Amino acid sequence: MSLLYTSIIRSSALRIAGGILASRNALLSNGPKVREQRSSLSKKCFRMFSQNPGCRSKMETVFSPDAVAPIGPYHQAIKANGLVFLSGQIPADPNGKLIEGTATEKAHVMCRNARAVLGAAGSGLDRVVKVMSAQIFFKDFRDYKAVNDVYAEYFPHGPARSSCEATKLPAGASIEMDIIALQ
Repeated sequence: MSLLYTSIIRSSALRIAGGILASRNALLSNGPKVREQRSSLSKKCFRMFSQNPGCRSKMETVFSPDAVAPIGPYHQAIKANGLVFLSGQIPADPNGKLIEGTATEKAHVMCRNARAVLGAAGSGLDRVVKVMSAQIFFKDFRDYKAVNDVYAEYFPHGPARSSCEATKLPAGASIEMDIIALQ
């Protein structure tokens, strides 16, 4: 490498480093102002979203007797600001008894439960925007294809989704699905 080329690179690096150092020093000297502005913005956001009665009044719980009842201190779904957030759907009957059978049979039960809860919320499977497999969690990822085939029947519009394998799921279920839908 030529001496001129090395010199150009070194001087460029020093200019960049000097600029970064100057920016860092400016931030440090203005630290309280920056922290004050950040704190002020955080307080405004907190007041706007958590203390505003208008925001709180837009949150509503959903229950369907035709789907699995919650097994903990949560609701089947929450409606908020035009969206429906379903709690995890497991392959269980409305009494909470897990369904025995193939991954295909379990996937049908989960989708029917989801349809019931969405219906109670004034929505439907066709309004689902995210399945978190819709999100689907598998205890055994070998069930992926069977569940995927059932999923395609219930969600032909292909909402966004993610799938992953999990070692343990609630109530000993082998599959679980989270859903977000438009109201």
